[in-house]
Amino acid sequence: MPGPTLPTDVLLLAGSGRSGSTVLANVLGSIDGVFCGGEIRYLWERGLRDDRLCGCGVPFHQCGVWRTVLEEAAVPLDAEHVGRIIAAARRAGRVRQVPRLLCPGGQRLLHHLDRYPAEVASLYPAIATVTGCRLVVDSSKLPAYGWLLDQLPTVRLSVVHLVRDPRAAAYSWQRRKPLTDGASSPIMHRQSPAKSAALWDVWNATAVALWRDSGRYLRVGYEDFVRRPRHWTQRILALAGHTADLDAVFVGERTVRIRPSHTVAGNPDRLRTGDVDLRLDNEWSSKMRRRDRAVVAAITGPLQYLAGAADLSN
Repeated sequence: MPGPTLPTDVLLLAGSGRSGSTVLANVLGSIDGVFCGGEIRYLWERGLRDDRLCGCGVPFHQCGVWRTVLEEAAVPLDAEHVGRIIAAARRAGRVRQVPRLLCPGGQRLLHHLDRYPAEVASLYPAIATVTGCRLVVDSSKLPAYGWLLDQLPTVRLSVVHLVRDPRAAAYSWQRRKPLTDGASSPIMHRQSPAKSAALWDVWNATAVALWRDSGRYLRVGYEDFVRRPRHWTQRILALAGHTADLDAVFVGERTVRIRPSHTVAGNPDRLRTGDVDLRLDNEWSSKMRRRDRAVVAAITGPLQYLAGAADLSN
């Protein structure tokens, strides 16, 4: 009889929104043996329901890789079932669930999520089987989703906690960024500096509480990653137990050769390929309103140590 199947190595990019995870995911997904699925938590909603573009440039339902993965994972594709899974995924990701995740007995949440945990559990091994990858990168960010992955026997989870200066994240949330992947809205979702800062607190503090002492956790400052991308890429791969020749990806000190991917969701930049110069996006430092800076600094001040080199007094 065959022995038990080994769990699939999954690297979660955790943190708050607009923290540069798309850039990091694009780099990691261009490495041999690594498959980047983007924000896989949205597979049922943006992929199966909305049929938005896969990272390879075709509508999700036309992507041969994902079609084969879903067949391997035996994921039901009928609209009624997909709708139930989307509803369960939204319940799992609500902010009010966070206290339950941090308390003993939090596993009881799994019993209120319909078939969602079982389908997520089957998905990652299917990705590894179909693509032959040794590491799956998921840029879903939300610690609540990462917590779910951590409960699954089919997944061996490592966590890169990507932290960006909260003022830069808040400024990014205010931009009018066009959506080019078939979304019903012409621009990405926007939110106020106050809401952005509050979520920055919640998601970053939760990531620290869940994984800082796990031995499978690495905090990476977005600003430092852009300055030293090769250094941090090596450290991230080491965390996940993966080795690779980075010369095929880094064609310059801060220039990376981005390959086409099969990301199901994320920032529109996930569709970008070719040689990309990594540059620090600090437009906020000259264009963000002083009042908005003050709001963000006041809300995130107690957790500013998470921002690494960020100086919230400026």
